[in-house]
Amino acid sequence: MKTVNIILAIGTLIILGALISLGISAFYPAPQYSTMPNYPMAPAIVPCASGNAQCIQNDASSSAAYQAQMDQYNAAQDAYTNAMNTYNTNVFIIANIVGIIVFVIGFFLVLYARLAGQGVPIGIMMAGLWSIIYGYARGWGSVNDPLKFVIGLVVAVIVLGGSVWLMQRKARSAHG
Repeated sequence: MKTVNIILAIGTLIILGALISLGISAFYPAPQYSTMPNYPMAPAIVPCASGNAQCIQNDASSSAAYQAQMDQYNAAQDAYTNAMNTYNTNVFIIANIVGIIVFVIGFFLVLYARLAGQGVPIGIMMAGLWSIIYGYARGWGSVNDPLKFVIGLVVAVIVLGGSVWLMQRKARSAHG
């Protein structure tokens, strides 16, 4: 592959890969963390003299208020974590679907396009792979293993099977 084709492939990968990531975040924005309440400060517990009911009641009231604030904070944190897990799962699926589609488009361009160089179609294929990797990186902790396996299997069949088929076809056309 000529140097110009390598540069075109890398440039296409970077531009299209960034465009895919930007498109996902533009049309499917992540949940915002800013809705979280401030982390509550622990109340100052005053040592109470034995039998000082007012002091004991004030400490209990402060502890109860603190616990209510902690419960509110923890509920908000759990809601945010759940929203991010759902978001990351969806981004995993979206990025893999887009990656497969982009890879297949690049694959067919390599196969059928009569371009002067193959840099751009190969860059498109690499951008599809980038999208798949981005999806896995984003959703790794949020997606269950069976779903990761099934999508990984589909990707492997398309990418590896298609690449082997393409290389065999190119080798046959070079010899024949």
